[in-house]
Amino acid sequence: VEAGTREVAMAPDATMAPADDMLREPNGVSDAPLTLQRAVLDYSARDERFALDKKIYGQYFQLYFQRLMLLGPRLKQAVGAKWPGVPAVKVLDLKEGEECVVMGTLYKDMKLKPSILDEYVKEAGAKASEVAAKKFVSDDDSLVLEDEGARVRLTGNGIAVDCFVTGVVLAVKGRVVANGEFEVDEICYPAPAPQATRPRASEEATAGRHVLLCSGLRVGDDAASSALNLELMCDYVTGNLGGANDQGVAASIARVVICGGALPEADVPAQSLDGRAQAAVARPLRQLDVLLTTLAASVPVDLMPGDGDPTNQALPQQPLHPCLFPEAKRFSPQTFASCTNPHDFTVGGVDFLGTAGQNVSNLAAYSNVVEGVEGGAGDDDAGEALDLLEATVRWQHVAPSAPDTLACYPYKDRDPFFIERSPHVYFAGMQPAFGCRKVRVDDVETTCVAVPDFSKTGTVVLLNVDTLECHAVTFGR
Repeated sequence: VEAGTREVAMAPDATMAPADDMLREPNGVSDAPLTLQRAVLDYSARDERFALDKKIYGQYFQLYFQRLMLLGPRLKQAVGAKWPGVPAVKVLDLKEGEECVVMGTLYKDMKLKPSILDEYVKEAGAKASEVAAKKFVSDDDSLVLEDEGARVRLTGNGIAVDCFVTGVVLAVKGRVVANGEFEVDEICYPAPAPQATRPRASEEATAGRHVLLCSGLRVGDDAASSALNLELMCDYVTGNLGGANDQGVAASIARVVICGGALPEADVPAQSLDGRAQAAVARPLRQLDVLLTTLAASVPVDLMPGDGDPTNQALPQQPLHPCLFPEAKRFSPQTFASCTNPHDFTVGGVDFLGTAGQNVSNLAAYSNVVEGVEGGAGDDDAGEALDLLEATVRWQHVAPSAPDTLACYPYKDRDPFFIERSPHVYFAGMQPAFGCRKVRVDDVETTCVAVPDFSKTGTVVLLNVDTLECHAVTFGR
């Protein structure tokens, strides 16, 4: 078992717990029944800004304009602190050779970026360019900075083209060179949003209270997910698996958050299937309802939608409808909540902000992040995900690539994805492996967590609300 990982497995030698706690000789004395109290923590959700209403629809340029207006004041604050005395000018007022600062929104020109027109080119029989399946980055990519009035192409060693995507708001310091391009010496990101003070852990909570994060359960898809691992996970959370130590940890779990991927990926639209096939498609819903009911009877559960789940696919995704879970909804709103994606909430005075991972996957396809800093816990395979989570924290935006390469709704009066309140914990589901990293921006520290795909890893994440330390629990071999 790697450092920072707890593994739960069914094995003949019962290595899950000490020998004196599990299999032992009868001593003729009955043990006193062990009664554990489930940890209870205050909870509140702040998903109102992700709700859809009839007045949001506009043009996408309005969303970019709102993003610049919302992050602009904090960007000016950071620029004033980092480069005092250097003048900040608009693109239209740039003069060749004069050192200055320009603030705006990045546009990344990518030769390999897929276009909807490519589909029509293929249908017409013309030769379409072949693109990579996972990465659309090439050496020919370039960056343009755009403010309210004009745009200028960026060049120089002060900015790495591969590390950015369209939609990032930042400031650059440098000068205009002879060919009209802006040579960048340094870059600056917006100042971090304020962060609420985290309460101190009480003396009674020395063992810690936990939030369990999981994703990619794929309930009902036997080919993708192990039914045994799902049952082991459910038994572990409800206190029906392991010895006294494991049950004590299970009792400390105050909330379970399912970060997308709870249902199998849909292959074809349900309306194109016959009655028998439609019944087969509905079977995973009933199995997920049973799982959620079992969990909600023991511990509060938040269910977030993800890519392919039966809700809108453009961000922000709306909660899965309660009618899909007739048994689990009986526990709503006390211990069952169907939430939006992204999901913004507070547990025990600790602020959480997380997604089902679409933002991270999209950034990975359209950028090559630099190698992350040393430190943290988890698998090396989570390095890229943690780098991207750290980048979005520094950019102060959860999904900067929306709407350019990531589908989202055309908000005209706000940008719901910018970070207006720095979270203590920032997570993304459906990642290839578990990882955890502390990210400090000025005096604000955020714990970034890559939540692994359970169907592929059999792993969930336990995060200690009192210390913000986290580790993985793996089921199966």
